[in-house]
Parts: sequence; structure tokens; C-alpha cells
Amino acid sequence: MKNFALWSLSAAAGLLVAGCATYPDQATTRQMAEKMVFEAFSASPAHLKRLEQDRSQQICSNVGDAKLSQDEAAEVVKLARESIKYPASGQIVGDWKTGDMLAHDGAGDRIRDGKTENRKENGALCQNCHALAPGEINVGNVGPALTGFGKQRGNSEAIAKYTYDKIYNAWVYFPCSNMPRLGATGHLTPEQVAHMVAYLIDPLSPINK
Repeated sequence: MKNFALWSLSAAAGLLVAGCATYPDQATTRQMAEKMVFEAFSASPAHLKRLEQDRSQQICSNVGDAKLSQDEAAEVVKLARESIKYPASGQIVGDWKTGDMLAHDGAGDRIRDGKTENRKENGALCQNCHALAPGEINVGNVGPALTGFGKQRGNSEAIAKYTYDKIYNAWVYFPCSNMPRLGATGHLTPEQVAHMVAYLIDPLSPINK
């Protein structure tokens, strides 16, 4: 048994060395990996569309330590700006109480047994990455703290638009950042984004207390 185990380890090592010796180039490896992920993803055709990168994602998916060129960054910003849609009402500041609920709601877009969770509207779950209202414990630190967001910046029309655009598609200001493109991907509606704006800048919102 001991000799068999040693033989198995030697064979595995030999295969590993052989595999490394014939390792494909970067582009081929990426194509193979994407194909494996696509084939392993069990879902409806609509969900499989999620695996197809849009032009911005393609630019932002440079492998390794590659930096964005000025032209690439400019294209990402241009595409981000083109993606932004505003509420039909024209009001980009909604109800902060609804925004508060959205900021703590993580449901939506979840796939179970090949089907999307049956839900009328998705949540934003801002608390997953950001500190929100003072005193909250269950918050993230992936992104900057949003505590006192409106208290520090005010609630002018310019600040409201900046906040709306950044929530809808943060790449308009920070190309390829980790901030989800909540509106551009259709995860949040323009009206929901407006409620999030109110939550961040309204003086009555708990985030600004």
C-alpha cells in the first residue's frame, strides 16, 4: 500500500510537470477558464447572459497588473455616462425612509434551483461594503464609510446628481472600481436609486445624525 501511494504521488507529480510544460498562453487559458465556468453554470438562458461581459467589463478585466490606459479609462467613463437613466418623474431625490430599507436589504437576483428568486424589487445592501448610520454594528469596510455623507457634503442639486450617478454607475467617476453598477446592470431601478440618494443626503436621514 505504501509503495502504491508513493507511485501515485510520483505519477501525479509527473502529470503536473507535463501540464506545466505545455501550459497554454494567457489568452487561451482565459478562454478555457471562461468556457469551463459557462458550462458549469446551471441556469436559464436569461441567467447565462450574465456571464457575457459587456464592453466596459472586457476593458476592466485585464489580467495581472495591467493598468488602464488613458484611452481605455476614457472609453469606460463614456460608456458609463451613456448608461445612466433618470426617473421618468425627473426627481432624483426620493424618500429617505425607503432608501434606508434598501440600504439594509440584500435580497434579489439570487438563483435557487435554476430559478431567480421571486421578488418584485431588489435590495441594495449598502451595509455589506459601507458603514452607514452612526452606531450600526453589522456593516462592511470594503468601501468608504458613508456615515455623515450629506452632513459633510450638503444636499445641493449638484451633490444629488453626483450621488445619483455614482450609485447608478460608479464607473462614470471611478473606472473599473469595485462599486457595483447598481443601476446600469438593472439591479436597481432609477426610482430606487433616487431613494438611495435621499437616504444619503437628506438631513433627516439617520445616516446624517
